[in-house]
Amino acid sequence: MTERKKLLPSKRSRGRVQIVTVAGGKGRIGKTFFSVNFGVTLKNRGFRVLIFDADLNLANVHLLLNIDETQSFRDFLQGKIQIGEVIQKGIGGVEVLYVGDDLNSILSLDDEEFNILTSSFMQIEDSYDYIIIDTQAGLTELNQKLLLLSDRVILMTSPEITALVDLYRVIKTTAAGHSGLHFEILVNRASGAEHAAQVYDRISRTVSQFGIRSSLSFLGFIVDDPKRVVESIQKRIPIILLHQTGSVSECMKMITGSFLRQSRPRRKFPFFYGLLER
Repeated sequence: MTERKKLLPSKRSRGRVQIVTVAGGKGRIGKTFFSVNFGVTLKNRGFRVLIFDADLNLANVHLLLNIDETQSFRDFLQGKIQIGEVIQKGIGGVEVLYVGDDLNSILSLDDEEFNILTSSFMQIEDSYDYIIIDTQAGLTELNQKLLLLSDRVILMTSPEITALVDLYRVIKTTAAGHSGLHFEILVNRASGAEHAAQVYDRISRTVSQFGIRSSLSFLGFIVDDPKRVVESIQKRIPIILLHQTGSVSECMKMITGSFLRQSRPRRKFPFFYGLLER
């Protein structure tokens, strides 16, 4: 079942929302699975959460949140519906905005249409505590812009050497010419806390060794539990709801607690204005 709602502006001042981009160096490391369960965990703690699905090729957020219909973002661009009608609520109360290939259409908008778009997107910023951006694999031009503009960046990896090498490339490329960036590292499919710490230390040493001008912190890890993960995906129920006391759910709770204890300086400008700025 899909629940649509009209977007109502909140009383919070603009810019208070935190934009959290989830990225990684390669595909199939669990970014979307994490984004969905992270969003549900934050929602369970009383926060207003929106997941912005920025994977233009393999958008799966709506599937994992049991959303069967997707309202066309193109209809919004053509003035047929309001931006709030594109946003849909999934299981667990987390809301989703999928732009998809229509993101490319933004580049051809005239000035009036562009101003309407930025105004609508900034209204979104007023309505949530956290906007989680689920990116596509690799370091596309869009991904790099998201990493640079977000309040916080969570970089996911798995212990495999290919994932670690690709993650290092993302850090190196993004940090080039941009000092002071901070990345929160999350290790997926770890055998346990000690294993995850070893993976993080390896990344940290590599970044330090090559003098990359960015800082890292260890956000946490998710244990490898393929049976329950597959079950969650097949049933289209976030694992944090399906197996509330399972090992993966406990990891998600610890990650969320660690995330909330840490803080980063807030942006001084609306996120979507910076993202869409010509």
